[in-house]
Amino acid sequence: MNAGTSVGKMWRGTGLILPAEYVQKLNSGSCEMSMPHVYLDTSVLIKRYVKEENSNLADTYFHQAQRGEVVVCISEINLGEAAIVFDKYSRKTGIDPRSRLQTMLSELSTLERSSSVEIHLVRSQIIRRAMKMVLEQHIYIVEAIQLETCIKVKRVVFCSADRELNATAGKLGIKTAP
Repeated sequence: MNAGTSVGKMWRGTGLILPAEYVQKLNSGSCEMSMPHVYLDTSVLIKRYVKEENSNLADTYFHQAQRGEVVVCISEINLGEAAIVFDKYSRKTGIDPRSRLQTMLSELSTLERSSSVEIHLVRSQIIRRAMKMVLEQHIYIVEAIQLETCIKVKRVVFCSADRELNATAGKLGIKTAP
């Protein structure tokens, strides 16, 4: 857990560690959603398709989504950024970037049909607010778009492998998860 969040608690034995106050709202029924929504930034999303340190975190969230225990949220910008990452990995490790991208898109499409994934559009309003955030928080535009998407969605816990980005999210009042 990062600054801006309290000690995490497991939600209904799912293994999903969420901020304690969030779990309390979910368990009490006072939260407007029936299951937790977790926004995966690209650093976590790609770990599902390229095995590296902490890949099990992405696998856990996707397994929970497959069981209908959590909704995985991403932005369209994550899809483009994932293509860049797969291309970079292909030059370093020889993976087939098109195959990895197709696998990712296929899994996301399947989960989206079952309402276990939400892919948020990048609208001009998000981009305008993200540009302001870039100047205020000194982060990259893609990171700002992801955080602005979380702010717009309101009911989401942000998950990134980037500690600094999680800290920025916490400063902005966005709940974060490991």
